[in-house]
Amino acid sequence: MRYRPTTYFKNHNCAVYDNVLRPYNLTNKRLIPEVINGLKRLHFKFGHKKIVIDLAGVEKVFPYPAVPVAGYIHYFKEKLGVDFEFINVPTYLRKIHFLSPDDITKTTTGIGTNFLDRVWLFHSSDDVHSLVNGFLASIRKSTTVEDGILQACEWGLNEIMDNVIQHSTEDTGFIMGQVLKDSQILKVSIFDYGQGIFQSLRNTAYRPRNASDAISLSVQEGVTRDKKIGQGNGMWGLYNIINLNDGALQIISGKGGLNFINRKKETESYQNIIMLNQHKQSTAINFDIKLSNPISMKEALGGYEPIDMFIENLEDDFDRIVYKIIEQSSGTGTRQSGFRIKNELINIYKSAKKPVIIDFEGVGIIASSFADELIGKLISELGLFQFQAAFPMKNMNPTVQAIVQRSVSQRLAQNLNTNANI
Repeated sequence: MRYRPTTYFKNHNCAVYDNVLRPYNLTNKRLIPEVINGLKRLHFKFGHKKIVIDLAGVEKVFPYPAVPVAGYIHYFKEKLGVDFEFINVPTYLRKIHFLSPDDITKTTTGIGTNFLDRVWLFHSSDDVHSLVNGFLASIRKSTTVEDGILQACEWGLNEIMDNVIQHSTEDTGFIMGQVLKDSQILKVSIFDYGQGIFQSLRNTAYRPRNASDAISLSVQEGVTRDKKIGQGNGMWGLYNIINLNDGALQIISGKGGLNFINRKKETESYQNIIMLNQHKQSTAINFDIKLSNPISMKEALGGYEPIDMFIENLEDDFDRIVYKIIEQSSGTGTRQSGFRIKNELINIYKSAKKPVIIDFEGVGIIASSFADELIGKLISELGLFQFQAAFPMKNMNPTVQAIVQRSVSQRLAQNLNTNANI
């Protein structure tokens, strides 16, 4: 007779049988309570010390719910000593470190790593600094964005990750960012399994009535657990950024939630959401930024405009922006590298609003495909005169100059032939 496993329960997004938990997808937010309830039942109710996670059929992944689910698995593994076995794992889930989030202090990846599409751990302000710089570099090189976007991303990432460190009462946070190229949307999820927003604010002068009330307070200017620690501008600033960008913001903590979509704010109360227990109510901050919609950071922050330190660090003694090709970790040997550098140059130019000097000092040779992708396509897109005004070049040796000239000539000739055949 064929053995049939005992099914403990089965929902729309997750099934649990024997000691196996099987999520059906990692795109639906409703998966989270089903996963946490499944883990709690298997470990606490049925006493399993080893849990199998069956990931068969999971193809598409969004940061939310992937980050909270990865965070809960980490909690059960590291804090409760549960042994996990993963089966039928798609390649993408291994690639993004879903099974074991990457620790920025221990990672073996080097400079030039794509920080997007990866679940990361962070523990300290130093970790936040490294991760934010990595995210910004990856965004700059993956696509071109509108004015103010990179500053908005830097502000939001720094502030919300710092909130985890300062207020969660846990030493571990989780984050993942993802750029949807077709829709030009940056999706970010930041999660911790700490005390939650309600527990953080309940004994303050604000006296929130419940989790939803606490979340509503958290997006108001100046609201914070302790003014000695922070001024309470982080969530308020992110809320303003999302509003100006026409993006989306979702905050879930304990039994409360806030959704801000299409410039409409709605608070919600839940009977069963992402809580581990009363003392670990957990918080997930999820936001979408439309990379094609400009943002005025001065307006978002009530008249204050943050300094772009990345741009400042590129300036020489004469306040000229100098972009040194030799310092780019992706090198000069591939078309992909040329694509990433081209995106970064355009983003720098949009942010700085002044010429960016492309400096080839120390570069002995470049690939023709690199020259075509970087210089040929920029000239094709901007026109020769606008290119020369926006991106003056210097310190090319004769070999590099000859390769660039040939690539530009071929690109322009191709454009002429294409236009002639229209």
